[in-house]
Formats: sequence, structure tokens, C-alpha cells
Amino acid sequence: MKTLFYKIVLLLLTLLTPYLSEAQATYLTLQDAKELALANNRSLSVQKLEEKRSQEVTNEWRGKLLPSVQLNGTVSHYFDRQVIFLPGSFAGTSNPVQDVSVGGLNALNAGVTLHQPLLAKPIKRQKEVARLDEKIQKEYTREMKSQLMYQVTQEYYGIQLLKNQLELQHISLTRNQKALADSKSLLMAGRALKMDTLRSYIAVENLKSTIAYLNTTLEVANHRFKKLLGMDSATLELSDALVLEGESEKFSVLEQKATEALQHRNDILRQGFVVEREERQLSAVKGNFLPQVSLIGQYQLQAQADDLNMARYPFPKTGYLGLQVALPVFNGGIFNAKARQSKIKIEQEKLKLDDMKEEAGLELHTIAGNWKNAKAQLEIQKKTVEAATLNFSINSNRYLHDLGSMLEVNDAEVALHTAQLNYLMAVYELKVLTVAFEKALGSLE
Repeated sequence: MKTLFYKIVLLLLTLLTPYLSEAQATYLTLQDAKELALANNRSLSVQKLEEKRSQEVTNEWRGKLLPSVQLNGTVSHYFDRQVIFLPGSFAGTSNPVQDVSVGGLNALNAGVTLHQPLLAKPIKRQKEVARLDEKIQKEYTREMKSQLMYQVTQEYYGIQLLKNQLELQHISLTRNQKALADSKSLLMAGRALKMDTLRSYIAVENLKSTIAYLNTTLEVANHRFKKLLGMDSATLELSDALVLEGESEKFSVLEQKATEALQHRNDILRQGFVVEREERQLSAVKGNFLPQVSLIGQYQLQAQADDLNMARYPFPKTGYLGLQVALPVFNGGIFNAKARQSKIKIEQEKLKLDDMKEEAGLELHTIAGNWKNAKAQLEIQKKTVEAATLNFSINSNRYLHDLGSMLEVNDAEVALHTAQLNYLMAVYELKVLTVAFEKALGSLE
């Protein structure tokens, strides 16, 4: 019997192990969530790879300025001897042109060639363009990190907001269930109207529906948050509460830095690099009009014979070292057209930069205005919650002593519930707007 009992216990543990492991929650602070997102977010990982790719493009252009050395070798067998054409008088015939068979049936050729650009302005300038592309991608990565930190913060406190809303809904449900029970008791005692009981019943059912909706919304938010962090099936428990932690002082410090910090926004820095890149691109196009000078050289070994006894082959050596000069004369106006395109592109990017600076200033002004409004709303809602709590307590006591109606109690409960939700939303808005302002300044890490 004991052996059978142990087997049953072991079987149950085996079956329940996956469910037990899934039930283990992962506790996350906001900082933990940010670190996970930086390490695992797929969109950020794609951008990091793009940044690495841009570095390799720079290496590619750098390599084009370095010496190019090639080792070449061929082995050939001719079924008929090679033919050259000579004047007949040279070949001892009366023909104007006489073909003469030369060379061996087997030919070997080996050599080393060298090519070193000495004056190559287009390549040097394209390398500078590639370096600027690299800087642009770095700013893209920084901007994406900043946006990701903002999204993580927003989603983190959004989930906490939903949980707090659920908690308030449950508290409201408890109050309404108590009111329903009181109404039923008073109805049975003949001290209340049936209409009051129906009103309390409807309020309870509506709250149950709202709670079910919030639970679904919270589940979706959790899935979205886990995708943002690059996580799959873990159960998350967020440990940082939705409370104010010196947001006013932090916002004041950020506001003081607004003027000088605006120039350090990732998008503005990136656009500045884009303008500079287009200017370098124009310079690279103009470099095509300049002469290009390269050092070239070759060292070659050759041999020809009719047999395969390579040990007896003579290998005459030839080599040279020289300068190669290329100067474009006419190419159908292609370079001129490219130069005009680059000039137009520069003007476009400069206009974008000016517009971006104006948009950044407007964004900061808007967020600052919204933050101050949220701060004022917080103070109002704080006082409103206190007044609504007192109002609900007074109306509940009046109803229990036959001095008021259930309608007054319901109105007081709705007012209290609404005030609590509005206060919670004001706290959420302040925290998110503080982070949004920090992001708009380009200082969110």
C-alpha cells in the first residue's frame, strides 16, 4: 500500500510540475523591466545589428584605400600551337601576312599584382560619408532606447493603474453589495422601497461587468508588456507602486535644463548628421571630377614547353612598377546631375532640421502645460476624495436611520468612486508626463 501511495504522489507531482513552474511569479521593479527590455527587445536588437552593419560599411570603404595584392596562376594545354601573324617578309614568304606557330603546347603563368590608390578623393570622401552613416545609426539606436524606456515606463505604470482601478472597483462592489443587503433588510422590515433594492442590484451587476472588462484589459496589457520586454510565458508581478516620488522636484530640475538640453535630443543630433552626410556626399560627387592616381605593379613567371617535365622548364621573370592616372573627360553629364541632386537633398534635410527644432520646442511646451494641469488636477482630486468620503459616510448613516433615500447613497457612492479613479489617473498622468518630458529633452536613459 505504501509503495502504491508513493507512486501516486510521484505521478501527481510529475503532472503538476509544469503548472507549478508556471505559477511562479517573476517580481520586477521598473529598473528591472528597463534592463530586460534593453537586453531582449527584438526591435532594439534589430537596430543594434543595423548599427554594426554600418560599421562594416565604413570598414569596406577604408579597405578600398589599402593596397590590393593578388596572386594569379594559370596552367594551359594547347592542342595546336599558338599562332601569331607577321608580315610575309619577316617570315620568309611572299604572302603579305603570314601566320606563324609559336610557343609550347603546355603553358604556365604565375604572377603577383599590386594596386595601391595614391590619390583617390572619391573613395576618401565616401569613407567620410560612411562614418557619418555610422553616427546616424548610433543616434537611431539611442533614440530607440529612449523610446523603449518611455514605453516600458508607460506600460509598467499602466498595468499598475489597471490593478489599482480593479481594486477600487472591488471596494465599490463591496460597498454596493452591502448597500444591497441593507436595502433588502429594510425592504423586509417595510422601511424601504423595492425600487431602492432594484437600483442597488443593478449597480452591483454593472460593477461585476466592469470588473470582468478590466480583468481582460489587464491580461492584454500584461501580454503587451511581456512582448516589450522580450519575455514569453513568465508570470510577472510588478513591485513598484503607482505613487508619487518627488515628481515635482524632478520636473523642476528638468525644466531648468530645457534650453540647453534641447540640442542634445537624439532626433535633432541625428538630423544634424544627416545634413552633414549629404554635404559630404556632394563633396564625394565633386571628387569624381578630379584625377585619380594609383601605384600599380606586377611580378610574373612564365614557361612553355611540349613535355610535362616541369623540372627542366625555364622560368623567365618579368616585373614592373608604375603609376596609373585616370582623368574623367566626359561621361554624359552624370556627375553634374548627381551634384545637383545632392544640393537639392541638402536643402531638404536643412528644412527638416529647422522643422524638427520647432516641433521639439512645441512638444516641450505642450508636455509642460499638461504636467502643470495634471498637478492642479491632483490637488483638486485629493480634496474631492476627502469630501466624497465624508459625503458617502453621511448619506449611508442617514439612509440607515430613515433620514435619506437609497438614491442619495448611490449618488454619494458614485461620486466617491469617480473621485478615487480621477485621483489615481492624476497620479498616473504626473508620472508618465515626467518621463515624457525627460524623453523630450533627450536625457532619458
